[in-house]
Amino acid sequence: MLLTPIAMATRKMRAFKRWMKSQGIDCSDALVLVLTNYASSPSPSPSSSFSVSVRALCDLQEGDIVARIPKGSCLTIKTSRARPVIEAAGLDGFLGLAVAVMYERSLGPLSNWFVYLQLMPFSEPIPLLWSDHEIDSLLVGTELHKVSIFFPFDTKIW
Repeated sequence: MLLTPIAMATRKMRAFKRWMKSQGIDCSDALVLVLTNYASSPSPSPSSSFSVSVRALCDLQEGDIVARIPKGSCLTIKTSRARPVIEAAGLDGFLGLAVAVMYERSLGPLSNWFVYLQLMPFSEPIPLLWSDHEIDSLLVGTELHKVSIFFPFDTKIW
């Protein structure tokens, strides 16, 4: 039976909630995970046109505990199976994390974070990689556009 994109996204969300429970992640009843359809956005698969967000169902006060997340359930450089390679290459910060995510994605179902990674977009359009034309047409009037005048995003920094 062929599943619709919403059915695939809903199935992935249910799997993610089961994964959270198996990892000991506890979320407050004041939060809800929401699927949002971005069908107009290009994506490699129909179910990835959905994004997941967390919304509060009520006003939260400073000090309210909204979730308990064990450190071991977080995908980081230290928890990734790629840690030895990442550390040997001297990578850290965002670059090291990007390598960890790519490596864990490459493992598919063998990754401890497979279900979590299924909900993540395959790419994220970031201004760092945009052309001057895209920056001028899409960011005009924003603080980021003002900053880009002093730091051209299309300058290769690697």
